[in-house]
Amino acid sequence: MAHPRTKYSEDGKTCVRTPRPWGYEYAAFKESHFGDDYDTGFLTGWEADNLIARAVKRRYLVRIDVMGSMSITRSLSSQRRIVLDPVRVPATVTSRQFDDLRLIEAAGSRARIRGTEDGAASIESDLLRIPPGAASVLRRRGWISETPHTGRAAVSAAGRMAMAWHWHESERLNRRLLPGLYLDAALSLPSAH
Repeated sequence: MAHPRTKYSEDGKTCVRTPRPWGYEYAAFKESHFGDDYDTGFLTGWEADNLIARAVKRRYLVRIDVMGSMSITRSLSSQRRIVLDPVRVPATVTSRQFDDLRLIEAAGSRARIRGTEDGAASIESDLLRIPPGAASVLRRRGWISETPHTGRAAVSAAGRMAMAWHWHESERLNRRLLPGLYLDAALSLPSAH
């Protein structure tokens, strides 16, 4: 089950995480376990990225549907599976958010989250600066993967899926191609994450 102190709001869901001084981190995916029992919870972008990377490394079967829901199983015959549902549907990305995500992706490992005196946080790199308001929206939607204790920011699997949806719409491609685009986006995470 979800942690009893999980916070739900219009902006997004926050899950309880101890690395943060305030104890909460924005959720990127709802995690559901199916098999002998049923359990749910929420994962941050960084946690989901690590789970997906582990599944790929172990050669588990990963499937994605048109809405961005990802299913991970050990094999075709396995009864146990994990389903990751994005907290925000990828179709909610705007052109400005898409551009911001592209800038973060281009910055690579140099992108950092920098706090200000008033508690807001911007995302910065060499010549890149995404202001606190725009950075907050990306973080609340789970599209930014924040490495604990480092301040490092990267585009999460959920963010890459949102970028794939935006590209799909701008190219006016057939809707049946979305699962393949989502899968490619989710599995093309930076290796040094």
